[in-house]
Amino acid sequence: MWWVGYHRAATLPQRWPGGAIPVPLPAHAVSRAYAKMEEALAWSSLPLEAGDECVELGCAPGGASQALLDRGLFVTGIDPAEVDPAVVAHPRFRHLRKRSKEVRRSEFVGVRWLMADMNLAPAYTLDSAEAIVKHPGVSIRGMVLTLKLAEWGLAERLPESAARVYGWGFRDVRLRQLVTGGREVCLVALRRKALRRLSRKRKQRRGERVSARGEMRLDPAHESLPGPHF
Repeated sequence: MWWVGYHRAATLPQRWPGGAIPVPLPAHAVSRAYAKMEEALAWSSLPLEAGDECVELGCAPGGASQALLDRGLFVTGIDPAEVDPAVVAHPRFRHLRKRSKEVRRSEFVGVRWLMADMNLAPAYTLDSAEAIVKHPGVSIRGMVLTLKLAEWGLAERLPESAARVYGWGFRDVRLRQLVTGGREVCLVALRRKALRRLSRKRKQRRGERVSARGEMRLDPAHESLPGPHF
């Protein structure tokens, strides 16, 4: 006997079993941070475009930066530690071997996206991001911040973290524990929700297929059905 059921998928994560977005780790990835960045971008549908300028705090060894580079972005990685030579050699990557607070704020002029994945307390990550996004002349459209939960008690302060980012002028703030992450939470922020709609319209003008809600599907077709699935 077979039981057949269905459910209405109202959000992107509900479209995959267990809410786990399938993100394969390519052979050239230098770390699993590649998959974590891909999952964060697939879940959040941040409207990144090829050619955009991006900064990643805590970029070493370079896996997340690779994911951004593969999407066509220009990436400035900030980290006092070494970055994998394969990433350093990429023509659209630049490594500033410093701590974020040691970098001149002029380096962030023209940057649209700020990413951060540092093995430090959430307060430090938020302090570092705030010092950048609130600086005159800097105009960050969106962020992907990893908040490490070294103690489970820090989870109780996540609403405070979201409210703090909202106070910086980001009107779309979301939190999610990624499947590819560990004891941490991904915070995604966007200045205006309308930026997603504008990105969807640009993709449609270019002839790219998008779903009714605007997200690109990443899962491969089942062997019994021809792909792609949207």
